[in-house]
Amino acid sequence: MMQDQDPLINRRLANFVIERVLGRGGMAQVYFGRDVTLQRPVAIKVIDARYRDEPAYATRFINEARAVATWRHEHIVQVFYADQDAGLYYFVMEYINGMDLSSLLRQYATEGELMPHEDVLKIARAIASALDYAHSKGVVHRDVKPSNVMISVDDRVVLTDFGLALDVQQGSVGEVFGSPHYIAPEQAVRSADATAASDLYSFGVMLYEMLTGTVPFDDPSLATLVLMHLEKPPPPPRSINPALNAATEAVLLRALSKDPAGRFASAAALIDALAHALKAAPTPMSSTEQPAAIGRSRTMSIRTVSERIALHARSVNTQNMPDPPRIPSTQEHQRTAQPVMAADTPPLAPPPKASSDPTRQLSSLLVVATLILAGIGGIVLLLAAALLDGRSATDPTSVAIIASATQSTPLDGMALSVPSNTPIPPSPTPIPPTEIVVVPVLPVNTDAPPPTDVPPTAAAVPTDVPPTPAPAPTDVAPTQPPAPAQPTVLYPGGRRVTFLWDANSFYWSNPGHPPILVTSIRFEAINAAGGAIGQSFDGERWSWVGYNRVESGKCSAVEINRSSGYMRPGQCGNYNSIVTAPRDSELVFWLPRDGVTQFRVLWDGQEIGRCEMGAGSCDVFLP
Repeated sequence: MMQDQDPLINRRLANFVIERVLGRGGMAQVYFGRDVTLQRPVAIKVIDARYRDEPAYATRFINEARAVATWRHEHIVQVFYADQDAGLYYFVMEYINGMDLSSLLRQYATEGELMPHEDVLKIARAIASALDYAHSKGVVHRDVKPSNVMISVDDRVVLTDFGLALDVQQGSVGEVFGSPHYIAPEQAVRSADATAASDLYSFGVMLYEMLTGTVPFDDPSLATLVLMHLEKPPPPPRSINPALNAATEAVLLRALSKDPAGRFASAAALIDALAHALKAAPTPMSSTEQPAAIGRSRTMSIRTVSERIALHARSVNTQNMPDPPRIPSTQEHQRTAQPVMAADTPPLAPPPKASSDPTRQLSSLLVVATLILAGIGGIVLLLAAALLDGRSATDPTSVAIIASATQSTPLDGMALSVPSNTPIPPSPTPIPPTEIVVVPVLPVNTDAPPPTDVPPTAAAVPTDVPPTPAPAPTDVAPTQPPAPAQPTVLYPGGRRVTFLWDANSFYWSNPGHPPILVTSIRFEAINAAGGAIGQSFDGERWSWVGYNRVESGKCSAVEINRSSGYMRPGQCGNYNSIVTAPRDSELVFWLPRDGVTQFRVLWDGQEIGRCEMGAGSCDVFLP
């Protein structure tokens, strides 16, 4: 499997060797590594190259390791080691094999379901224990959100990423903003005013989302979103999920009190109250409440969190298996087997992506061997090589990230979004989307006689008698160039979306589907070998400055600031979120460079499409 073309891959830091990328963010990268002394997997968090010479960031990075290095708590990620190597700051933590809570909630939301209450309480009680422990040590987390909670394959729940942690005795490093959908009102006004009660408010937002399927406040404008936390009462949870009873609603609303003194005294007290409330009798909704909930409620899922994580981990582990045995090259097989094909046989398109199941891969190899013995030869080997190498070469980034490496300051290098009701005139010459044509693979008919216009393979002749050369044909058509490689189509029956771009801007258009979450998508510029080169963009950044969705008929965009003009295609009636960045930013992934002509699109860590940078548009299919 191809690895990220990252200069740190295979580098050794102390007793640890970096093997692959787990996650990238605005301040740091998290890598999967191995402790060569103790022979165990680890996660290695490394400060981003852009901040290695920034004393404030280095201090904050070191403080994160220092804050939890001496702690021993079942539900807080354990730090093993911290050091710096030639200006490269890093610390080593335990590796959690599982999923983050944000990815789990996205799965439930995509399927129109809610997490079972038993799982909500199990996860919430573990987070509560971790928060109360940190608060007892005088540390405020300040960035409590689903993506900073990991659930392992053995059902362990772990709170991660203390990168914004505030030691109440030492103070914080700078005015660092939290995540806008989960931030407490007092923290939104002044980051240094965050207290333990601020973490409990963020925790309350998480519980609200787990029980209703949505956050209490959401708006395209960051400023409006902050004002909602400051002034607007949250929507009654039963107006979104009418299956909740009045007691549960009261607990959630108290957790989201604007006044810190009105919230619960501890996270444990909050969970005890919630567990008691969920056991209370159902409460009929009044006639004034019921209309607001019609068409918005979701059903309780019958699939547990443990089942979802087990299925996901199985898929990820098979993707990270070693490459299959080497298949000899086409040239090597042509020495012993020359297939005869009809002159009018169309070129073979790449086969569909193979299953990552190792049993099926082994079966494929056995079938190939059988067909070779039957005399099929080089054609089958060529197809088998493409089949086995057709797996995604990407490492999932939403799985086993034991410490979130997301951008901590949403305002860094980005502008506030344009409100969704503000139309922007389209460009006079929008670039039309490129039509993707998938050529089917035609079966080879081994029973058919050889075509009459292709001579059979000549018999061997004595070495001392030169063979008679065949007469040169007079009407042979010129050789056609090979067909370009088809893009990845992982979900051919999925939702088609369109990306459009020019030298100054990039747009994601939702042509008519229901709102699509932006937090699952990622774009990566890749070199000719398929390796990421560092220029990338996570869709979560759109949710930091605006909506966490692309609504029907609207767009989310990335625009290079201080440019002479932007594409503003006609497909984008309005905009949900616009991120701006300098031209030399790593966020600008769609511009060609030396040896770089493509970018790939990932959905929850899996490659779902590749786009040619020079095309100006590309369609992919989402699950």
